[in-house]
Amino acid sequence: MPSQNEERSDTAARCLTPSADNHSGTGPRNMDWGTLNDQANNLMSNYKQTHRGEDIEEAIRILSAWYSGLPSGSQNHAACANSLGFAFYMRLQHSNSIADLEQAVHYWSIVLESSTPGSPHYVPLVVNLGGVLRRRFEYHGKFEDIEQAIMMYSAATSSCPPDSPYRHNLLNNYALAVFSRFEQTGDPQDLDLSIQTHQECLSLRPPGHLSHCSTLSNLAIAICARYRHRGNMDDFTSAMAYHSRALELSSPESPSYPTILMNMGLLLRYSFQCNGDLQNLNTAINLYRVALTACPDNHPIRFSLLANYAGDLNVRFTQNGDINDLEYSIELYTNSLANQSSTHAHRFSSLHGLAIALMSRFKVYGVPEDLDLAITHITSSMALCGPSHPEHMPVLMVWINCLIMRYKTRGDIADLDDAVEHSEAAICVCPRESADYFLLLTHVNNALSTRFSRRQDVRDLKKIIDYCDLALRDVPDRHISNQVLAMDRADALLQQYFHEGGMNILEHVISFYRDIMQDLSRGHQAFPRVLIQLASALKARFEQGGNADDLNCAVNHYRTACEVCPPGQDDHYAASSGLGNTLLLRYQIFGPLDDLDECLVHLAHIVETHALATYHPDYPKGLANYAYAIFARFQNQHDITDLDIAVNYLQAARDHPNQSEGRHILTFLATVLSARYNEHEDINDLQESIKAFETALPMFASNHPQALHVRRNLARSLQKMYAKRQTIEDLNAAIAHFEACLTISPEGHPDLPLALISLAWCRHKRAKAGKDDDGFQDALSLLSQASEKLPEAHPWFFLVYQLYTTIFEDYYSLTKDASFLEKTFQYHQLASSAPGIHTWDQLTAALRWRTDANEFHHTSALEAYKTSIKLLDRHIMATPTVSGRYKALLGGILRDTPSLAADATACAISAGDLELAVELSEQGRGLLWSQMSRFRATINDLRVVDDEGRRLADEFVLLSAELGRRQSDSLAIAGRTVTETLIRTQQEEEARQYRRTSSQWDAVVSKIRQKQGFAYFLTPMPFKELRAAAVAGPIVIINASIKRCDAIIITKDGPPRLISLPDASLGGIATLSGDFRNVLRNTAGVGEEKTREKQLIPVFRRLWDAVLAPVVEALLTIVPKGSRVWWCPTSKLTSLPIHAAGPYRKGASNMPNIYVSSYTPTLSALIRSRRQNASKVASSTPSFVSIGQSKPNSGSGEKELKAVGAELELVKSLVPASMTSSEVSGDEGTVSGAIQALKTNSWVHLACHGKQDFLQPFDSSFALRDKPLRLSDIIQAEPENPEFAFLSACHTAVGDKNAPDEVIHLAAGMQFSGFRGVIGTMWAVDDNTARHMVKEFYDAMFSGKIDCTNAARALNKASKAVDKDKVPMDQRVVFIHIGA
Repeated sequence: MPSQNEERSDTAARCLTPSADNHSGTGPRNMDWGTLNDQANNLMSNYKQTHRGEDIEEAIRILSAWYSGLPSGSQNHAACANSLGFAFYMRLQHSNSIADLEQAVHYWSIVLESSTPGSPHYVPLVVNLGGVLRRRFEYHGKFEDIEQAIMMYSAATSSCPPDSPYRHNLLNNYALAVFSRFEQTGDPQDLDLSIQTHQECLSLRPPGHLSHCSTLSNLAIAICARYRHRGNMDDFTSAMAYHSRALELSSPESPSYPTILMNMGLLLRYSFQCNGDLQNLNTAINLYRVALTACPDNHPIRFSLLANYAGDLNVRFTQNGDINDLEYSIELYTNSLANQSSTHAHRFSSLHGLAIALMSRFKVYGVPEDLDLAITHITSSMALCGPSHPEHMPVLMVWINCLIMRYKTRGDIADLDDAVEHSEAAICVCPRESADYFLLLTHVNNALSTRFSRRQDVRDLKKIIDYCDLALRDVPDRHISNQVLAMDRADALLQQYFHEGGMNILEHVISFYRDIMQDLSRGHQAFPRVLIQLASALKARFEQGGNADDLNCAVNHYRTACEVCPPGQDDHYAASSGLGNTLLLRYQIFGPLDDLDECLVHLAHIVETHALATYHPDYPKGLANYAYAIFARFQNQHDITDLDIAVNYLQAARDHPNQSEGRHILTFLATVLSARYNEHEDINDLQESIKAFETALPMFASNHPQALHVRRNLARSLQKMYAKRQTIEDLNAAIAHFEACLTISPEGHPDLPLALISLAWCRHKRAKAGKDDDGFQDALSLLSQASEKLPEAHPWFFLVYQLYTTIFEDYYSLTKDASFLEKTFQYHQLASSAPGIHTWDQLTAALRWRTDANEFHHTSALEAYKTSIKLLDRHIMATPTVSGRYKALLGGILRDTPSLAADATACAISAGDLELAVELSEQGRGLLWSQMSRFRATINDLRVVDDEGRRLADEFVLLSAELGRRQSDSLAIAGRTVTETLIRTQQEEEARQYRRTSSQWDAVVSKIRQKQGFAYFLTPMPFKELRAAAVAGPIVIINASIKRCDAIIITKDGPPRLISLPDASLGGIATLSGDFRNVLRNTAGVGEEKTREKQLIPVFRRLWDAVLAPVVEALLTIVPKGSRVWWCPTSKLTSLPIHAAGPYRKGASNMPNIYVSSYTPTLSALIRSRRQNASKVASSTPSFVSIGQSKPNSGSGEKELKAVGAELELVKSLVPASMTSSEVSGDEGTVSGAIQALKTNSWVHLACHGKQDFLQPFDSSFALRDKPLRLSDIIQAEPENPEFAFLSACHTAVGDKNAPDEVIHLAAGMQFSGFRGVIGTMWAVDDNTARHMVKEFYDAMFSGKIDCTNAARALNKASKAVDKDKVPMDQRVVFIHIGA
């Protein structure tokens, strides 16, 4: 809606000179007309300068009173009416009042009726009356107003001499009126006449003329319209030049200034529409913004400016997806409509634009009210511009789009049929030469394509192809419509391929898209669409031909489309979804884990984008795609929570009112439910799975490829149901479906071997139930057929091997033929090393092998354990985060095998191989710490080998640090204020980065192992290296297994020594651990210290008698009393205070009086504690820091620790002068303060609340002022020169009850971070008595040379020296020493 400048003629007022009328009475009638006229003119002149409303009101009052008092036939009627017309017109300029406009028309019409063409004031009157008629046309839309104005202008122009001083005004308004009619009728002759007339007007208004500027602007607008309709770049250049000259002549305060800026913006918009240059659009929007600041609320062009500004913001939103542009666009449109009358000539345009903007917002958020309001507005717009209106077709096209969107949202096929019917009817009557024809045709194509998606009637596609073929005959090759229609045709052909097949069609489509790509720049509007369609076609060709290049190209094209198409646009969602699904396909076919991680990021983005717009038509499809990708991740990592997430998403997709892919969603849901049944064995999952498969199966044609997949999976679910209920009907139904699969599967079908394997299982089960030898043979024959059809190293060999083990084991049970048992174990071994499968499946097979070997006492049991532990390490390592590894450690089968390491150790002991027993115990325990330590290995020896060694060491440290950060789970984002979806998305992105870094790390490690002397770098330590842990004293591994309980004593030289523990059992130790915890829990009150001691002594005595007495007896033959001994307990023994055990009988020594005890989680952890990292040069002056917090954050729920301050003062007084000492407490006792202190000090004393998190042990924490200092934070701290840490807090050395062999607690975390020695607490510490132990400890610690390795002896002395009346027994032994 451009705005042009109307001209009026003040000369008309001066030409109408009043005569003296005779009046009687008072007031204006008693004054002569000249005086009144002068008075009114003075008031109007003042108003023109000051805009004081009182002036114009008084002028109108004077003139109205005089006019009403004039006698009929007075000669002054015309003069007074003319002055009144001017007065109302002047007020109109500021009031924008319809009433003022009507009054101006009324009075000037009266004047013109009394004038003749020959009259000297006739032309000025025509100029003025024609102008207000045109303005009234814009308000009311009455076409007769504009026709009357043009008729008057045309007649006046013919009679007005060339040298008339009024001709330039007459020509200006004539040109404007003709242009207004052109906007209504679209008659190109009117446009040409308007330009010609403006040009003549400009010749009469040379530079310096008062109206030269407005004439330049009006001419520019008309030429701009011609550029828009005919596309001639000369017109664009000319229009921009006229606008620029006009702008140079206008000041920002000029009323014409915002008008010129707006019209320049419109010209730039039209240019953008022609060439797609986004810079033109951005410049236009900036011009509107400046214009709006200079445009007062009552400015006549304000509504047009608002509408144009809004329209271009909406266009830019479609380009860059900035939702702020869209929201502001809707706001501006709404304001524009509020400034217009209901019958304004351009109201239809604002309604049209607002409907488009609301549709855009609906596509983003899916709020139904936006769609309904858009349809309401577009319907109103259509009512204002009927079929004869030149803008009818654009409005109709938006209405068609609204109907299609409402169909997609609510599924009413009537909307779709209406869209097709009206669009086809419109294209039939739309002239081929119309500028709207080709755009309308694209809407026809869209409606037909959408209806095909619903009805699958290929005739709709063929109509699209026919329409495009017909239109393309008349379109020049380089015309923009040629590309658009050709793409519509190609899209229809691609849909036809998906419906009917035909490689010729697919090849043609791919060739077309590749050709058109050559003609499109990266910034072209159609570029993303072509990329997406080409990617889809290449993916389809890959599915037919299996050429990896096609799949890789599809990924690349989707990725590029995501980059060039900003978020918020439909093409961006299509590109992200296509990329995610194609990456998932590539992962499923070729297995790169990066693809799975990236696919999850993209598909999660789609779900999160629509999370607040659940009505969005693509929402259910996005949920289903994301769920399927999560299920793929479950299959890789076996995190059971992924199954629950996938089921929830699929159920939401299935129940969504707008889902249009029910059969596929049902199939996915049934598959995932069946998998979840495998984990939980909840029969409800299996029943729902079968029901979903049975519902989905009839939805596919019998020859549809997906039908075979659904039938096979239905049979497998029935197979599981038989295994659960042992109902022969379930088994027979499964067999029937599998046999049907074999019947309808074409020879060479890739799924045929799987059907054979499944049918073999069913036949075997039926044979076993009936003890049918022929059935066994039949099953073996089917397996043999399956094996023959599988290519070498195919992952399904795993299923074959697994089923062979089952059949031969059952056959052995039936026949007792030992050869069948040997075959069982041969296939167990093959299954656990089967190629191309996930480590989880291999681990499952190995654990089954172990179970059967134990049951049948087979000689391969030890090999089964070795394989299981190796695979467990690989499986845990495949999970990128520490918390994920912890879940994996406890998930699935491992829930039932928590004692794998202990049982493997016991098996090696029974086999007489003690060194192997030590190695298995080491490999199977402390997995999480061991794996993390691989990324913090000490490689100082490598640095001094040569330059390459130094470079490899630097690369290793860099990559290890990166992996170390990723191992800590990036928990900084996982606060309680962020959404779960955001956490999950962040974790998935971290997983992708982790694997990339891990791959680089593997390559560096491989190169390091090629260096002489580093062949075993980071591999599990053999016994000959593990024994180095005992360099300062013997280490005792106490192994508690259901098979047997033993202790192994390791010394720095000589073989390991076995001590059998015949009086100990796994069950007895578990009971003892429970009794110990019960005593602590039941006697925790103040004043119960003696009761607690009395009840603890029998527990310590039972521990001594069953476990420690035989061990100490053997130790006394190796090292004397008073020596240091390191304990390495397993299973429930990790929760018992071995260092405090004893006979507690008169005259007998207890453990504290026999040996100085230390603990170590594993031998390798102790070895690491003994090493001095060359990169951490010992400080010449040891630094000591006391960290304390008596008042933790309110969210911790912990009470104030009143003795912390006194403890810190005590410690400060005990630190020798040879050490630098500092303190972090009070308000400074925050997480950041504590971490900085840990990093920069070698000795640390920490006094505060401690908490062991039994659900998430890596969230165990110290309670500080601002928030908890978690174990995961400590792991990341990387202190510069750590030596010793004293943790004076509760529960800092309490193991995880779910995975006791992992020893996940705060003290272990400090040791892992580099502290060579750590003192922690095995249960709650008394705030009031702790300082007594602290004093005695530091007195002993600093009595001689300062050495952190003296901590165990100092602790032992403190427990004996402390006043036993002040410190009860449980508080004397609550502290333990870990490390060197």
